[in-house]
Amino acid sequence: MKRRYDVVVIGSGFGGSITACRLAQAGRSVCVLERGQRWSNVDFPRSPSQIARNAFWYPDDGQYGLLDYRVFDKMQVIQGSGVGGGSLHYFNVHIRAPASIFDDSRWPEGIDLETLAPYYDLARDMLDATPLSPPAGRELPTRTVAFQSACERLGRKSQLVPIAVYAGTGRTNPHGTAYQQPCDYSGNCLIGCATHAKNTLDLNYLALAELHGAEVYPLHQVQSIAPARNGRGYRVSFDRLDPATAGGQVSADAVIVAAGTLGTAELLLRCRDQIGSLPALSPALGRGFSGNGDLLLAGTLTDADLDAGPGPSITVGADFATEAQQMYVEDLGLPNVLFWFVEGLLAGAVAPTNFLALARLLLFGALGIPGATRRLIRERERVFGGGRTRGLLPYLGMCEDAADGEFFLDPSGALDLNWNPAASKPNFLELEGALRELSGALGGEYMPSALWLAGELLTAHPLGGCRMAADPETGVIDESCEVHGYPGLFVVDGSIVPTALSRNPTATISALSERAAFLMIHGRELTPGDRDTPSNRPAEKSPQRPKRERLTTA
Repeated sequence: MKRRYDVVVIGSGFGGSITACRLAQAGRSVCVLERGQRWSNVDFPRSPSQIARNAFWYPDDGQYGLLDYRVFDKMQVIQGSGVGGGSLHYFNVHIRAPASIFDDSRWPEGIDLETLAPYYDLARDMLDATPLSPPAGRELPTRTVAFQSACERLGRKSQLVPIAVYAGTGRTNPHGTAYQQPCDYSGNCLIGCATHAKNTLDLNYLALAELHGAEVYPLHQVQSIAPARNGRGYRVSFDRLDPATAGGQVSADAVIVAAGTLGTAELLLRCRDQIGSLPALSPALGRGFSGNGDLLLAGTLTDADLDAGPGPSITVGADFATEAQQMYVEDLGLPNVLFWFVEGLLAGAVAPTNFLALARLLLFGALGIPGATRRLIRERERVFGGGRTRGLLPYLGMCEDAADGEFFLDPSGALDLNWNPAASKPNFLELEGALRELSGALGGEYMPSALWLAGELLTAHPLGGCRMAADPETGVIDESCEVHGYPGLFVVDGSIVPTALSRNPTATISALSERAAFLMIHGRELTPGDRDTPSNRPAEKSPQRPKRERLTTA
């Protein structure tokens, strides 16, 4: 690692990978610091023992898994960790937010669906997001066809959603160098794709960034950001996680914070409130958390043979919008090794207070650990008598929650969240009405989320905490993603999204990230057919502009 770069990017999820790629293509020297490890497709956990020991993020125990599960009061969050961030475990869906979402006053006036359209297009091409066309010798998953049929009975239009999953014959990924095999229908999207069929960020944006000279440093966890003593840019301090050695520092003219919604909030709150290195950060920092209106772990139990495990994790969706709000429902498949204990939650057979604790209990039970095994057997017999599990169809439902949560640091300095579901409850109840409709059309019984019955939620799509606004009193960053009061410091990840999207958010986060990078380089908006449109192919040269002294729009 060099002592100084043009740009340091903190995190390698969608925001970090996209900005790193575009800035490297534009000739900037780029350093990416990622807290998680770099995964090979043959290293992902598969067996119950591997999942229990290697899948989850427990750095204090020397476990640097790709799944980071956080439990707050009334809200549980699952997020990714590793080179490629959330793309390693997400469910691949790349779908645009409805136009009406951007009518909310919490969005800057200059950002709407039309403005974002060319950036959406650019990201969709890089991620090769298309509706599922089954690989040779396979058909659409049974659950997909059942979902489509149910929507048809309701008079609603379903759609095969765009997913970043490759289903053709073997190839070298056109954006990088990795060899891809077609989707094997294993249903393992959550725990890493062994065939490289999943178009994760390490296969495209990050690969292209590295081809243009960007340097990626895994297992480097950033602890602080401070203005450089000489007034030129910023100094970033980090810890090396494995092997645990002395930390280090790196300097840059510009810093892009892209540590994910939780990681970004924690880092910036620490810099403002604990370390004091960025004391002028907006008082709005941490406010506006949204779980994207996610309702997970609800489903329909039928007598049909749906076998919801095989295939990409999400394949089909339907719009259930009302005059009151946007709502969208998708099918949901999970790895077989995890599927049955989720069914246990759906049946309400086990305490729902901590999904991760339950997962670990059941996985350790599969290892033959005394005590856990006995409870595992009891619960399995209680829930799965009669072999009804193949008739279960789980859903991912999304609506418009109130986006009124607030992050803060607890007395120990750890991130905490104040979120009350009261203001969002009417919208979730309306979403449940849509799920009941689907259950009726499937001829089955609606199985509510055990978490929601207990007044809690699980989200895979945490958003907010670094809202965009022209006024630093109400927003952390401006419309170009530059932090108020700190020229050359940017935030580009899910934390900048000010409302629930009622759709899987990665397409919108990607579009916002492409926009932020384009503004940093060109100082203007990208337009359709723009001569400065960056290339998504390694053999093509992206248009460049002369390097500015600072990457700042101020």
